[in-house]
Amino acid sequence: MEKNEIEFLEEASRYTLTYKMLNMILDDLRESIIKNSNLIVDANKEDVKHNKKQIKVKELLEIIENYRNSECVLNDDERKIVIYKGDPYLTLHLCLQAITQRTKILLIHEKFMLGVNEILLKIIDEIMREYKIFNLIYKLDYFSIKELNKVKSFYDEIVVIGDTTIYQMLVDEKNVKFYPYNNIALYCDCQELEKLQEAIYIYANENEFELEILYDCTLDEAIDFINGDENKNIAILLTNDHNSKDKFCNEIKGKEVFVNENPFKNEVGKIYNYLK
Repeated sequence: MEKNEIEFLEEASRYTLTYKMLNMILDDLRESIIKNSNLIVDANKEDVKHNKKQIKVKELLEIIENYRNSECVLNDDERKIVIYKGDPYLTLHLCLQAITQRTKILLIHEKFMLGVNEILLKIIDEIMREYKIFNLIYKLDYFSIKELNKVKSFYDEIVVIGDTTIYQMLVDEKNVKFYPYNNIALYCDCQELEKLQEAIYIYANENEFELEILYDCTLDEAIDFINGDENKNIAILLTNDHNSKDKFCNEIKGKEVFVNENPFKNEVGKIYNYLK
């Protein structure tokens, strides 16, 4: 870990945020994203050479509106390291949550959607500077246990979002919290719907979503498995049996449930407060 990252975690980020100021920030952020929409689109075109995720400016603007008149609960210099796959929609959510809660975040993700993320973070940084909000958000484009160990004494919590592999590596560390994010379990009992299963698999793979397809089990076993897996937040059933549909919908608990439908149609749906 370079010295500047350690300094980032050490230094305070003090500011007062009112509802009026927050809405002004959101207005400026909205305007800047619209103004720079061509840059975002061009960056996305470069990103899709490596990753197939399509970012829609309209959905970025919808995310901003979700924070309109949000409660401003300013923490006392709380520091969190956030590790995730790099979904730009999630990047925007995390930055807005950091601003409204005055929580210092060190974002860590790999090269997924690097171009769009760079544009978004530059826009956000420029706006924060206008409002004299400094030293709140920092980003790293890699993950390393060795480097992470160097800053253990500087953070309050590690938040892992969606990446179960990284979470398993850190599960024995102190103050590690996991949030599922498009972590999917899929069960198909109908050969006619296997093409839909394949399409869901391809989309999940292209967008760095974790998808587990349940083979060689009964519907009851699939339901028990999904209910017992706290790291999944989406459950999909592909079936032509109405009884199976009713059973799945009634017995799956604590997950978003989809039966014979596209689980990815609303990417800016419910988002948790990952920094609470």
